[in-house]
Amino acid sequence: MDDLRCPNCGALVSADAEWCGQCFTSLRTAAPEPEPAAAPALVRPAGTAEGSGSGKTAAWPCPTCGSLNPLELDMCSVCGTSFAQLLRQDEPRSTVSPRDAFLWSLMFPGVGHAKAGRAPDGIARGTLFVLTFGLSLVVVLSGVSSPPVFAVMALLLVSALTIYLGSAAEAYRIADGGSTFVSARALLWATVGLIMLAVSLLALSVVTVSR
Repeated sequence: MDDLRCPNCGALVSADAEWCGQCFTSLRTAAPEPEPAAAPALVRPAGTAEGSGSGKTAAWPCPTCGSLNPLELDMCSVCGTSFAQLLRQDEPRSTVSPRDAFLWSLMFPGVGHAKAGRAPDGIARGTLFVLTFGLSLVVVLSGVSSPPVFAVMALLLVSALTIYLGSAAEAYRIADGGSTFVSARALLWATVGLIMLAVSLLALSVVTVSR
């Protein structure tokens, strides 16, 4: 059996001794203090906003960063995303290949847009093509020949050709995941301007012929 000695002076001590007989050092072994218990983690229930007193406040998840926000907020408190983003639906993806959309548009402007899931844009392109090409035919069949008339006819034919080829290229781009070349508003104003210009030139040609 190993001899027990005092850790302070090295004197021999008995196994059940509480004090050293030489230096009176305490021989009791201090019990380790228990570690403080970790505070329980606060678990926030899904669908509730952080910081709510009862944990039952309804909240909406941000579609961008995923943070929960109280319903009274119109924008995400973290990234600023609008609540309206939750109500927006993704645009339908094109189910036609870019090549097929291009060929469909060559058959008639706007068909390729409709096949690519953009029917309103296709209707706008098709309507503008019918207006420009139809008006050019009206001018040709009218039999009136004057410089202003030829200018109107050339303008309408060039516009119809631009719409025809541009719609085909645009349909290819949309089917490939791109956006339109011209917005619907810009196309509307272009149509109005073209019609007004054509009417003005026709009126000028009528005045010229009457003289």
